[in-house]
Amino acid sequence: MTKQVIAIDADDTIFDENTAVRLYMNETYGFTHTEADYLVEGPFENYWERVWGLDPEVTNEIYEQFVVSPHKENLQPVPGALATLLRLKQRYELVVVTSRDNRTVSLTHQALAQHYPEIFSDVHFVPLWGKSNNATKAMICNEIGASYLVDDGFRHCELASQAGVTAILFGSYGWNKYQVLPDGITRCATWDDVAKVLL
Repeated sequence: MTKQVIAIDADDTIFDENTAVRLYMNETYGFTHTEADYLVEGPFENYWERVWGLDPEVTNEIYEQFVVSPHKENLQPVPGALATLLRLKQRYELVVVTSRDNRTVSLTHQALAQHYPEIFSDVHFVPLWGKSNNATKAMICNEIGASYLVDDGFRHCELASQAGVTAILFGSYGWNKYQVLPDGITRCATWDDVAKVLL
């Protein structure tokens, strides 16, 4: 019997980028932000700009520096992810669908091998921020036959749901916890919650 496929996002779903960004900003630019400062509710668009209180151009430059920093390279696993993924792997095929771009392909594979060895059967990169890119995670999910998407981004979950993919909005982040969810999207704050939905 063929296993159903679950597509799983990388940053802030299985890797804790939110904490890494906060530590990077505090260590590199002298901010004194706490975890609470990184839970301010608001849309994903321009989220760091609001948290840091900087203009868009400076914010983009700083985030680009973070992407190529050791902080990005050494993201830690989201608590509970590995234990739940090991259980899910018994019943489902697991793949990563991430919007990381070409600069992070190698480190993504290295991080998956280090923290989630032999969990995922494939990794799909969807460079959503490229000017000429028209792909979406929903499109990739349909192409690979994924039945589910687990992602911290509301828009990704919304598009996936509209494309017939059952979506799980992961985490209680400032950019997603304020959203009123339509039918077809389930909110799971933790990986234990994901297990309750999918197992």
